[in-house]
Amino acid sequence: MGLLQKPKHQFVFFLFIFFIINFLQSYFTRLFEDEAYYWVWSKNLAFGYFDHPPMVALWVKISSFFFDGELGVRFFSIISFTLMLIIIWKIIDIPKKQNYVWLYFLLVVSTALLNVYGFITTPDTPLLLFVALFLYAYKLFLKKESWFHVFLLGFSMAAMLYSKYHGVLVIFFVVLSNLSLLKNRKFWIAAFFGFVLFLPHLHWQYVNDFPSFRYHLMERNKKPYRVSYSIMHIINQIVIVGITFPLIYRAFFKQKTKSKFDKSLKYLVYGFIIFFFISSFSTNPQAQWTGVILIPLIILTFTYFIENEKARKWLIIIGSIQFVIILIARVFLANEDLSPLKLEPHASKVWVPILKDKTNEKPIVFVNSYRNASVYNFYTRIKTHSYSILKGRKSQYDIINSESIMQNKDVVAVGSRISGYPIVNKNKKMHFGVNINNYQTFQKVKCIIPEKEIIIKPGEEQIIRFEFINVYNKTITFENMHFIGVFQGNEKNEMKKVPLIIKDLKQINGNEKMVLEAKFINPELQFNDKLTFRIAIQFYDLFEGYQGNKVRVKIVD
Repeated sequence: MGLLQKPKHQFVFFLFIFFIINFLQSYFTRLFEDEAYYWVWSKNLAFGYFDHPPMVALWVKISSFFFDGELGVRFFSIISFTLMLIIIWKIIDIPKKQNYVWLYFLLVVSTALLNVYGFITTPDTPLLLFVALFLYAYKLFLKKESWFHVFLLGFSMAAMLYSKYHGVLVIFFVVLSNLSLLKNRKFWIAAFFGFVLFLPHLHWQYVNDFPSFRYHLMERNKKPYRVSYSIMHIINQIVIVGITFPLIYRAFFKQKTKSKFDKSLKYLVYGFIIFFFISSFSTNPQAQWTGVILIPLIILTFTYFIENEKARKWLIIIGSIQFVIILIARVFLANEDLSPLKLEPHASKVWVPILKDKTNEKPIVFVNSYRNASVYNFYTRIKTHSYSILKGRKSQYDIINSESIMQNKDVVAVGSRISGYPIVNKNKKMHFGVNINNYQTFQKVKCIIPEKEIIIKPGEEQIIRFEFINVYNKTITFENMHFIGVFQGNEKNEMKKVPLIIKDLKQINGNEKMVLEAKFINPELQFNDKLTFRIAIQFYDLFEGYQGNKVRVKIVD
């Protein structure tokens, strides 16, 4: 035990303890649904994906080189969390820190959400590592503008953006805290270097018609404002820290900034909280959106707790309680028999084998559930596809070739909204099944109305001409396809649906276009200044999809 008296050995010891706990947690805990989704990404490495940049897929891919199963998804997350702790420790450069190694790790425990990223794999996992690296590079850059520091800064900028688009906020608030950077030639070189590194992702977005940007900026469901959203945002700032939040935030407010670097940390915390408070006026906030602030909170409050004995004593007491709570929560996650609540990772242990048995291991087309498709695929290795519908959202399944591998196969369509036979109960919600022989769909075709606006008169016949684009290499014969006209209000709110009558439908060869004429009777509609119309296609009565573009609707008497 004499070795543990040396600070360096103490640090390695605590680091090893954290590593072992996270390793065991990863091994014994079944995947969260989003983790399974990122596993699907990792099977087709690319410079971009529908929902997020590609770093999380790379994390999973690297993990798969070392292990199978859950560890094959999470192992590199354990490594990156360990590296993050080392980098944060290096950022803290006060001389007294060597005598308070234990306090540093207690602070890590005292920021509850940060511990979650010690074993799960999400885009936030690599983001936190590269935020730490960016702050470390920025601190070095402030001390000495060497070329190594310049390129390390640029690399970390790109790495943050490759992890999650939130990285741009980190860069923005750091620059805002030190506007003189805008006059610094070497900072601009660092930024340009980061931009060059990020170009492959931008090129991927361009080639794929900017799916991520379209989803996050235009297609993502924006909801009418509720006071509860803003209140939840404030609650989230408490949740991500845990029961130590009074101590942590008090220490943050009390700790004075002594340098440009400290100022940047303050700006990060305030900036993220304010930015996502504003965003709560249009969407329901999620706790992990501000998880980045935990790193500057640790760096700033560490000094405060060293210098304030009373606050430190309270942190020891409450932080220790939180450590016990976290350990208990980890046990519950890993073992559903001990848990008083059925948590997300527990569900797949029940519904996946039941569905596999009832479908005789046939390929499954999940209607409006990329998560279920991913989890089922991970635990059975049976081919799956997620069929996107207007009432839901698009996903990576709209980009990869999962639809094509289902073609001409006997499949079972499964969903909670479709009409079929009861097949499996998941989380007290019944899912239904429909057997489909010789499955054929063409979800990626496009139905483009050239006009920006259509004028309708309720009760009268409407004629609309649109361009049907076959993006596939095979001939389409329009079997099992129903053209639907969809009137939408706010975003995904379907106000009315009308069947479209299209005469003289004939086959269309691969990669060809044709102009079609659709007729329908205009329905009665309530006035809505955001009313839109689009043409959608329904396959096998599985709901309509995203084939058409939206055009504005003007109602006349």
